[in-house]
Amino acid sequence: MQDEGKNRSAEAASGSKFASYAPFLLVGILVVPIAVATVVEDVYGTAVAHHYFYASFWFKLLWLLLAAAGSYLIFLRQLWRRLPVFLLHLSFVVILSGALLTSLTSKKGVLHLRQGVPQTEFVRQGRGTVEQLPFYVRLDSFQIHYYPGTEAPQDYVSHLTIEGQQHVISMNHIVRRSGYRLYQSSFDEDRQGSILSVNYDPWGTTLTYIGYAMLGLGMMAVLLLRPKRRKAAAALLLLLLCQPAKALPVVSTEKAAELEREQVMWNNRVAPLGTMSQEFLLKIYGKRRYHGLTPTQVVASMVLEPTAWTDEPIIKVRRGKYVALSEFLDQTGQVPTLRNVGNDPKTDEKVGLMLMLSHGTLVQAVPENVQPLPEKRLSAELFYNHVDWLLWGMMACFVLAALSAAVRWQRGRRVLKPAVAVLHCGLFLFLLSGWLLRWYVAQFLPLSNGYETMFFVAICLLAVPFVARRTLPVAALAAAFVLLVAHLGEVNPHITPLMPVLHSPWLSAHVSIIMMSYALLIISFVERRLLRLAVFLLAAGIFLGAVWANVSWGSYWSWDPKESWALLTLLVYSIPLHSESLPWFRSTRHYRLYSIFSLLCLLMTYFGVNYLLGGMHSYGG
Repeated sequence: MQDEGKNRSAEAASGSKFASYAPFLLVGILVVPIAVATVVEDVYGTAVAHHYFYASFWFKLLWLLLAAAGSYLIFLRQLWRRLPVFLLHLSFVVILSGALLTSLTSKKGVLHLRQGVPQTEFVRQGRGTVEQLPFYVRLDSFQIHYYPGTEAPQDYVSHLTIEGQQHVISMNHIVRRSGYRLYQSSFDEDRQGSILSVNYDPWGTTLTYIGYAMLGLGMMAVLLLRPKRRKAAAALLLLLLCQPAKALPVVSTEKAAELEREQVMWNNRVAPLGTMSQEFLLKIYGKRRYHGLTPTQVVASMVLEPTAWTDEPIIKVRRGKYVALSEFLDQTGQVPTLRNVGNDPKTDEKVGLMLMLSHGTLVQAVPENVQPLPEKRLSAELFYNHVDWLLWGMMACFVLAALSAAVRWQRGRRVLKPAVAVLHCGLFLFLLSGWLLRWYVAQFLPLSNGYETMFFVAICLLAVPFVARRTLPVAALAAAFVLLVAHLGEVNPHITPLMPVLHSPWLSAHVSIIMMSYALLIISFVERRLLRLAVFLLAAGIFLGAVWANVSWGSYWSWDPKESWALLTLLVYSIPLHSESLPWFRSTRHYRLYSIFSLLCLLMTYFGVNYLLGGMHSYGG
């Protein structure tokens, strides 16, 4: 009898151990199909990926099993005795339940309207069947609003009549009626028709939003209500807070300084000629100066004497090789024709820009009905252009990383420590002032492309050591590499008007919090105590993005590659937080080994998706 009792105890312990491991095993299993599905979508299309993965029975079953295993672990660990932790874990069960309700009870479709024709039917998405709306919709007019003096769309607006009442739908402005939500989606080429997205989800979205609220409360409670998390909470509050190669006809430096203040239309906005010249030279030549000449000297000289610059090797075709425009012009006939084009789209684009400049069609005057830039913003933009923020910031970050490492190694501590502190503060303020200056110049939060987000990530990385001093060498080195990638890579430094869908307050919160989490996740490789805050910020950023997507596109989750990899990264990084259930992670060595894999997932999320997979988030870098 005693042996039977021991056997039962051993079986119970074994079952309890398996129950503790089951949720994490399922997380590990789920990571694989999510990653594979993004590749399948890129190769075979969205419909195939949704049919065989996201919308399949087995994929939903895996999530159901994860929710069940998580619920059982909550019960097994009696997490209700620790209310913040209980609320945090229960929120994921609620979110998954909401997603299940959405998949079972929601309706999504497309409503095509022609001006003046009442419509009561929409085409069900995924099924192709026609369904009835409980009301009629009539399109009175459709309009595209442009940025002043440009052809860049600022908003798409449909004026509707629904059951005799007037309504207006535009990007990020929806109409709700009888449980249905209507979103602006597209339009007909003749501007006489509008295409709306239809979403009917009476239960799933509400339950999911409740889960989001529980998640936010749970994260804040875990961070703020436990003494050991005070530094992490403080971090959260802080984070929220030579001459020309040969003789050329060149305008003088003084004349170029006058010309760079002239205002022109560039990238669908009013900009100083200095900005247009610098971005043109960076695009063509890849550098900020051409043999000592300023960008405005180069552009102005090309406009005045285009023939003299035809043989100048200024077009960068690959690293270290430059060719002249004459290499692409065949002037043997009476009319010059193009040659050696069509092999490289990037080179072809540079040739096209050179031709437009020489023909006088690239530089466009500001229309009379467009407001010119105020003098202060004009001066601010020119000052911003004259400083190579990324290059100087990158070099200073490398120096800071080396000096702070020397301090950690007890070498020259007395001499170097004050210098490191001054350099750290000065570098942080330098990059922050550059980013804020770009904000002032652009007149919107600069988080809309890869250049701007990398700039912001570097600032976040340098902010962390103010709270966790030990992280300074790693933070500075990581910031240096982020700035190096932004400086050397083909990221877009141009300031352009926002796409219509990006005009949303949710965007700023979503992107900034995601970028903060990326910075902390990088540093968590060395400073493990920042991992919880980093994961919480990533979760908050993902779910704020879901709210933005629901407001903009009518669906809080669409399995876009960026969404999928962000979720995958969240799952991967969340596992080491459960060292109580997974003793393997109590070892610092094991944690560091696992963090290498986690970091690869993070790099794939930020860089890999943008450059390899694409998707709806491709404009955001």
